Amino acid sequence: MTEENSLLGLAVIGVFFCFISDFLFKFLVIGSAGTGKSCLLHQFIESKFKQDSNHTIGVEFGSRIVNVGGKSVKLQIWDTAGQERFRSVTRSYYRGAAGALLVYDIASRETYNSLTNWLTDARTLASPNIIIILCGNKKDLEAEREVTFLEASRFAQENELMFLETSALTGENVEEAFLKCARTILNKIESGELDPERMGSGIQYGEASPRHAKHMHGTQLQNRQQCNC
Repeated sequence: MTEENSLLGLAVIGVFFCFISDFLFKFLVIGSAGTGKSCLLHQFIESKFKQDSNHTIGVEFGSRIVNVGGKSVKLQIWDTAGQERFRSVTRSYYRGAAGALLVYDIASRETYNSLTNWLTDARTLASPNIIIILCGNKKDLEAEREVTFLEASRFAQENELMFLETSALTGENVEEAFLKCARTILNKIESGELDPERMGSGIQYGEASPRHAKHMHGTQLQNRQQCNC
């Protein structure tokens, strides 16, 4: 079996929560290898730094329910490998994503220079309305910084991205990055710009949503009619 085929066995690093939610959002974490994507996800899910972090093989998955604007939102997060040899495999997970963290390492000019390619993939392969937040990770490595805050902020503005510098090590701005992205998606749902019922939106009504309950009631009624119950 090839290494690529073995990617079908995904590494699950989160917990499937049984709590009910109002919405479900599909998220991606994308960017070059070594930027700390898996550590960001681990910090968000487990609230601690992932000490024994190796390069992701294919895709890892995490899930967490958060409160956003008074709504309970379940984030299903796919952390994709940053190595070029896995790009053809990981691109398939972009489909239908509602939000993404685009990550670079503030101490690595090379990871910053590759942002345009990652951004193109996200906007081409994911939901056309995907909300992306640019994350300059490893903020704790200030002494080794190669990319200035102003430079990255300008890139974000030019490409209509939100922007934060984060540290998976200390946890700084990690939660805020995910919540800020989720909050923007929720605002667009409430304004009518995004429709959870549209195929490929990366958004679904959760179990606690009245829309979900109405849909389930309609399905049960239809089933009864079909079986003459």
